Amino acid sequence: MNLSSLLSAMPGAIAQGLIWGIMAIGVYITYKVLDVADLTVDGTMATGGVVCVALMVNGVPLWVALLCAVLAGMLAGLLTGVFHTFMGIPAILSGILTQFSLYSINLWIMGFKSNMAIKRFCDIVIALIGLAITIIPMGIIALAIKLTSPGPVIYKQLRLTK
Repeated sequence: MNLSSLLSAMPGAIAQGLIWGIMAIGVYITYKVLDVADLTVDGTMATGGVVCVALMVNGVPLWVALLCAVLAGMLAGLLTGVFHTFMGIPAILSGILTQFSLYSINLWIMGFKSNMAIKRFCDIVIALIGLAITIIPMGIIALAIKLTSPGPVIYKQLRLTK
């Protein structure tokens, strides 16, 4: 792997990291704060993205597409709540049922295609937004490391192999 292919892969990797971070916060909130074992967040993140992209590809303004994506995620959460509350299905199983059903629903929304043409654009935009948000805290952390520790900010070590 050469440097140019590594650099071209960075926007997508950063975007995925930010998305997975948001999902991890959702899982943390349901497990620790609400004290409910709910895996719906795994499916609703993808559903929101699918709804947003499908609407944007069809000419809907971005803010309307984002609002519809949030509403789709809320509807999926409501479905999990109905499974758990009214049907008596345990919370973890309700979330898993919703998550698995959303996989098929997402494919249906996208017209049974696994991706849409807007993916690369979204990767780059999300990566740039994430970079803009995190560059100041990262700089402060790097400065704090430099001021409080001897040696370079990024630790390098010569690896010896057999």
